[in-house]
Amino acid sequence: MSEKKKKSSILANTLVLVLVTFVAVLALAVVNQVTRGPIEQAEIDARAEVYAAVYPNAQGFAEIENSEALIEGSAELLTSAGYDGCFVNDALAVTDASGNTEGYVIAATSPSGYGGNVQIAIGVKDGKLTGFDVVSQSETAGIGSKITEDGFKSQFAGKPATTLESTKSGATEENQIDAISGATISTGAAIDAVNAAIAFYQANFGGGLQAEEEVDPLQKAFPDADLNALTPVEVTNGEINENCTVNEVHQAGDMGYIVVATAHNGYDGDLQIALGIGNDGTIKGFSTVVCNETKTLGGQCTSDEFAQQFVGMTLKEVTHVPSGATPENNQIDAIAGATITTDAVLTGVNGAIEYYNSNIQKGE
Repeated sequence: MSEKKKKSSILANTLVLVLVTFVAVLALAVVNQVTRGPIEQAEIDARAEVYAAVYPNAQGFAEIENSEALIEGSAELLTSAGYDGCFVNDALAVTDASGNTEGYVIAATSPSGYGGNVQIAIGVKDGKLTGFDVVSQSETAGIGSKITEDGFKSQFAGKPATTLESTKSGATEENQIDAISGATISTGAAIDAVNAAIAFYQANFGGGLQAEEEVDPLQKAFPDADLNALTPVEVTNGEINENCTVNEVHQAGDMGYIVVATAHNGYDGDLQIALGIGNDGTIKGFSTVVCNETKTLGGQCTSDEFAQQFVGMTLKEVTHVPSGATPENNQIDAIAGATITTDAVLTGVNGAIEYYNSNIQKGE
C-alpha cells in the first residue's frame, strides 16, 4: 500500500473514531439528563426513609436550594450560638401534595455523648417540632441508649422550635425535656444536637432564634432584692484560699447581702459565682457570673435547676453527692460527668459563706 493510501486510511479511521466518540458522548449526555432527575429523587427518597419518623404524614421530600452551602456555613453559626463542636449533617424540605414546601427535616450531631457522637433528626413545621429520632449513637446500653426509646423521643413532638433544656425534676415549661435518670450526659448531647438543628432551622428558614431575656446574675442570686438599691461594700481579706477570691460584696438593704466569688479550680479556667445571703442566715439564691465550662457538662451549673438546689441552705459548708442530695444537709447533686466543675462551684460558694461569716456577720 502506498504511503498516500496509508495516510488516507489513518485519517478515515480517525474521523470514524472521533464521530463514534462524539455520538457516544452525546448519547451518554442524553441518558444522564434523562436519568438525573430520577436518580436524585431516589437519593432523596433514601434519605427521607430515615427521617420519616420525625415528620409523620409527609407527602414528599425535596432538596433545598444551596443546602450544601448552608450546611457548610453553619459551623460559625453553631459556635456563636454556644454549640461548638456540633454540626449539621443534612437538611431536606418537606412538601405538601402540590409540591410546595411546608416544613423541614434537619439532622445534626453533637460530639458530647458519653460514647462519642450522637446524631439526631428533627422535623419542623410552623415553628414547632413534628418529631425527634436518633440516627446513630454509641451510648451505654440500657442507660444512655435510652435516648432511642419512645419514652424519651415522644417528648419532642409539639415542642417549640426554640432552645430546649433538660430537667431532672419533671418538665413544667414547654421548652423542657425530662432527662433520662443516670444518663445526664447522653440526654445533654441529644438535646444539644436538637438545639443545633433548631438554630440552623431558625437561621435559614424560621426568622432567627428569639434572644432570651438575660437576667442580671445579681438578681438571680437574690431574686427579692432591688438592684437599684444595692450598696457596694468594701472587700477586705478577699483571698479566702489559693483557689478562691471574693471579688465584690453588695448590701441589699435590710434583706441581706450578695457575695461574688471566683473559684480558680474550674475545668476550663476561673468560674465566678454570686451568692445571695439573707439576714435570716439562709441562702436566697445562686448564679454563675462567669463560666467557661463545657456546655453539655460543666456548663449545666448555669441552669436554674442547678441553682435552685442552694436556696434555703444554712451558712455552713456545702458538699456534693453523686445523687440523692438533701438541701437540709447542705448537699447538692454533683453534675454528672463534671465533678471538677461541681467542686469549683462549691469552692466559690463555700468561699462566699466563709467570707460572710468571718467579715460581715461578725461585724454586725
